[in-house]
Amino acid sequence: MSEVVVNKTINASAKDAWNRLSSFKGIEEYSPIAKSETTGEGAGAKRTCYMPDGAVIFETLNSVDVENMEFEYEINKGPFPITRYVSTVKVEAIGDNSCKITWGCEFDSDPEAEADMIQLFKGFYNVIIDSLEELLA
Repeated sequence: MSEVVVNKTINASAKDAWNRLSSFKGIEEYSPIAKSETTGEGAGAKRTCYMPDGAVIFETLNSVDVENMEFEYEINKGPFPITRYVSTVKVEAIGDNSCKITWGCEFDSDPEAEADMIQLFKGFYNVIIDSLEELLA
């Protein structure tokens, strides 16, 4: 099992960051995803993400912990050479207008693909968090 974790502090309130991330909707507004569709709300919600190259990612929101501002989702099917991808996103208040976002995942892959997948997810999480900060500014 491989693991990726990105921790970043951004200039945005924890509440605003949490509301945007935990809705499981509109990820294309702050990520490289071209379009997304979400059905349902809260745990059990399904999200379909369409990448600019036409690839499609199917995800399920497994759990939402509002009190601790943390949620978990999984990729059910996608273009990546991985299995058992589970991701956790956590938002922690630092001040009135700053928060720490921790975005991580665990997944299985063939040894040949592991380093590429780690770099891909690390880059993706960094871009999402940076873009979220810009959106909320």
